Amino acid sequence: MNLHVRLFWILTPLAHGLVMFDTEEVQYIETQVKGVIGHSVVLECGESLPSIYIWGFSRTGFIDIRAVLYNYGQGAKLQKMASIFGDVRVVSDSAALVISNLQLAAEGRFTCQSLYETDDGTKLVYTFVNVFVLIPVSKPFIELSNSSPVEGSVAFVLCTVENGTQPLEYTWTRQSTLSKKFVNVSEATGGLVNLTSVHRNHTGWYTCSVRSEVNEESSDPLWLEVIFGPDEPFINVTPYTLNSMGYSAIEWDTIFLTCSASSNPPSHYIWFYNNSQIYSGQRFVIKKISRSQAGAYMCLAQNSALNARTKTTIILTVYYLPV
Repeated sequence: MNLHVRLFWILTPLAHGLVMFDTEEVQYIETQVKGVIGHSVVLECGESLPSIYIWGFSRTGFIDIRAVLYNYGQGAKLQKMASIFGDVRVVSDSAALVISNLQLAAEGRFTCQSLYETDDGTKLVYTFVNVFVLIPVSKPFIELSNSSPVEGSVAFVLCTVENGTQPLEYTWTRQSTLSKKFVNVSEATGGLVNLTSVHRNHTGWYTCSVRSEVNEESSDPLWLEVIFGPDEPFINVTPYTLNSMGYSAIEWDTIFLTCSASSNPPSHYIWFYNNSQIYSGQRFVIKKISRSQAGAYMCLAQNSALNARTKTTIILTVYYLPV
């Protein structure tokens, strides 16, 4: 839009007694205002109250200008269409616009055309105010591709928000049940945690925080539980003495055999003596062991969720006093 078209827009209703101006007498001011939806913004139009002024608006990407408010020297007149921007009023001692309860429709280019009577003559000022309406980040929501993935498989955790003006910054944390500490999730890129090979250490509470220039919100924590195991069992013998064959005990002592194999869900344990099943449970107690109970003791660990099992065997020698 050239200068004369712009002048025509403000001067047509005021043409009585007014003359066109040279470009040297026209001032242009470009400003930017950011406001949060539902809040208030002030759009300035010069440092003092002009003799005549008109506020117009054009949407981003459009050249058509619609009148919002004008004052031809007989008081400010607000146009009905201004209500789409929020609650609009003019500051009495200036030409500034105040928009309360700011709406998204106010995003665009406001133009204030103002005439000033000065000692040097009449001055025309164009003030262009580019308004950006910011939307606060809403509460994030996270979802899992699989809340109970198997160790070694692929899983992802996705964080989404319904509202929020870009750019958005995502921060992921995980709290394990063992350490209770919060750690940053290194596998995260933006709103996605991509676990290409799930590990048991990925078990924990996941939280996504999203921040914009307006605010920051955090999701509710979501639990991810990795299914794994059982690892190879370990048998602890109490009391014991080591020999070249394995473990040894003294006849008539009470012996405790405890089997442990990391697994989720926890392992179920079955004990075998010389290949015959003798007990079900993690700890097998031999009260007053006799020489006839020497031999091979095997612990079988089972993971019911994966239908997986592992085992380990020890040789227990029983020493006894000569008759």
